[in-house]
Amino acid sequence: MINKSNIHPIANSVVVLIMLVFGLYYCLGKKEDKIVYVDNIKLFNNFNMTKDIKLVEETKIKKQGKILDSLYAIFENSKNKEDNAFKNLQQQIAYKSKAFQELQDNYSHNLSNNVWARLNSYIKDYALIHNLKVILGTNGNGNVMYGEASINITTKILEFSNRKYEGNN
Repeated sequence: MINKSNIHPIANSVVVLIMLVFGLYYCLGKKEDKIVYVDNIKLFNNFNMTKDIKLVEETKIKKQGKILDSLYAIFENSKNKEDNAFKNLQQQIAYKSKAFQELQDNYSHNLSNNVWARLNSYIKDYALIHNLKVILGTNGNGNVMYGEASINITTKILEFSNRKYEGNN
């Protein structure tokens, strides 16, 4: 004969044990990656803001380069190297060369700073929305030399950032 008073504690223990196993499986088995990475170079180069700035700024740089090239051509073809017009041309070339170099330097510096400032704010938004703890950046020669493809979220961050940049939240 089975003692009914012993069955309830055993059944309760079995139920608790089953719940504990399922709970552990759910917590450990469903664990999402909280550390992910992005390819910095791919993200930067394919971000629409980078493309927009490059389009505008590189047009300005090409225009200034053509002006400077024209001045060099006139300088090379000058016959009288002693007159005031020649000396004036030399000064113009020196001035335009310096301005051209500053334009290129400012372009590179501002492009990088402005784009990364915007991307960093979008990356932070993405991390908060998706409950990510760490997003590492990699370019193959930095701190992260390898990352499993399953935790590479470059494409997701790029799509998210481009939507935000274009005003499509």
